[in-house]
Amino acid sequence: MDSDQHQPAEARFMRPVDAFCRPLPEASLRRVVQEALMRVARLPGPPPSRRTWPEPPARTEVEALCMALVTGDLAQSRLILDAHLAAGRDKTWIAAALLPEAARLMGRLWESDEVSFVQVGQAVGQLQRLLRLLRGEAGPRPVDPTRRALFATPEVETHTFGVIVAADMFRDHGWEIELSLSEPQDKLISDLTQSRVRLLGLSAAGPRSALPLTRLVEAVNAALPEIRVLICGKILHNCPEIARQIPADGHADDLETALCLADRLVLEACR
Repeated sequence: MDSDQHQPAEARFMRPVDAFCRPLPEASLRRVVQEALMRVARLPGPPPSRRTWPEPPARTEVEALCMALVTGDLAQSRLILDAHLAAGRDKTWIAAALLPEAARLMGRLWESDEVSFVQVGQAVGQLQRLLRLLRGEAGPRPVDPTRRALFATPEVETHTFGVIVAADMFRDHGWEIELSLSEPQDKLISDLTQSRVRLLGLSAAGPRSALPLTRLVEAVNAALPEIRVLICGKILHNCPEIARQIPADGHADDLETALCLADRLVLEACR
């Protein structure tokens, strides 16, 4: 690690972020949505057809799915997915690219008061049912009990659907993954202590999560030095210079890199 990575978090982030970390309106309602997404993540899923993140969908494709999601019309939502499958997209693309982008757009529309919490709730229900349909069409997945990890987001992070999809795709590759979404730092460290995993995967989206993420990594390194920490998520694309300063054991901006690093880090932790 570079020497500046061992400095306190406050010394490495000069831009004030406290203003970005205030609780969002309807925060308790947002937690309901996150809990619903966690229930989705525990379902079995389809095996991916390739070891890289799929190409992003066009905005018009995301908007079309969002329109169907907020109406609660499952048949229309499924017709959209079937049209993508008929056009040559696969279920991995739907699960790892289209549905997370739709969830992110719904979150932005909610924050700008363009959709109501009731509509967001309908959309979450639709996402659960669509994922359940996709996963119900898949066969059993291999499980390797020696490959265990906890995937989490910092407490201020509101973009959680991506880490849920990533956790499920890791499971498709034989990993046993636990999830902790936007929990307080003390609660996450307690969960890590009890779970006895060797790898912590942390995901964040943007600069408002940078300082909390850094503090979290430093706290984990101090309390549980045997655990390896892997940083993933949109933060690596949105603010790469900041993300690379976070004192983790690895940084991965795509699925293939994350899988390779995770295997290596777990092997190192077990030595």
